Amino acid sequence: MGWGVNINLEEGVVTVMAGGFSLVAGPASSELGLRIAGVMGVRALRLQHKIFPDGESYFRFLEKPDSTVVLVQGTHPPQDKHLFQLLLMSMGLRELGASRIVALVPYLAYARQDKAFLEGETVSLKIVLHLMKSAGVDELVTVNPHAPWALRESGITSHSISVAKTLASNVKRRGWQVSYVVSPGKKGMELAIEAASELGAEPVKAESWRDPNTGEVKVEVGDGQSFSNKGVMVIDDVVSSGGTMSKLVKKLKSVNASRVYACCIHGLFIGDSVQTILEAGADAILATNTVPNKYAEVDISAEVANYLATIIS
Repeated sequence: MGWGVNINLEEGVVTVMAGGFSLVAGPASSELGLRIAGVMGVRALRLQHKIFPDGESYFRFLEKPDSTVVLVQGTHPPQDKHLFQLLLMSMGLRELGASRIVALVPYLAYARQDKAFLEGETVSLKIVLHLMKSAGVDELVTVNPHAPWALRESGITSHSISVAKTLASNVKRRGWQVSYVVSPGKKGMELAIEAASELGAEPVKAESWRDPNTGEVKVEVGDGQSFSNKGVMVIDDVVSSGGTMSKLVKKLKSVNASRVYACCIHGLFIGDSVQTILEAGADAILATNTVPNKYAEVDISAEVANYLATIIS
């Protein structure tokens, strides 16, 4: 069977199809979906999408999908819009006869609320996964989720892909000299070790605390560790407001790190976060293309496509 890629920019959504399964790239992730399609060598299946004047989304599948469908749709901001589009497309595919839907969600929204930290809080991640399952999603594939342990308890088959090495490999190709890799949060040491192994650097875990009431962030880096005249890569799974990243950068600069590279898997970069990070002393900002933005220069399509090939048969 011959393969090809058919791009319809006017309709705004690209769907690609290969023997045995179809791949749909939703409006939130059309560019990444196209890149994955290119790696997998697939051809397009037409899909129409538009936004009504009141903001509601419209979808029409113009060709019948295969029984197995990979649905690529990120849930980065605007989260609610992108999430609901995912639900609409999934249910629509079910109604057209798809029997297995694998949702590839590069950035999974609402994942930071994986439990009730204060009495009376709703657990947003649990609710989002319930909605996906109700809309027909059988399996979830996501990239460096904030709470991978919570996915395992969700009742929906979930796959987590880590692209920390891919990000570090890009840093190496740029010629950035890195002696230490610093990462905050619960998964900090895990991310730091992955990236450091690619760079031949030393991994360092940063301690960070966020006040559940005020949201204020405090950080500490490597007790007694010397960063003087050394290059440091700071890696985090998500940069949103830039609070944690900017404080880490400022801390490292205060102990004479020669260069600090602010890197993340998912760059949301809300408001003036980029300016805040740069003003803290970052020498560069770098992110993967799980979320479309100016700094998303690290392409993860090959790694994601290769992983999909292992679970789709």
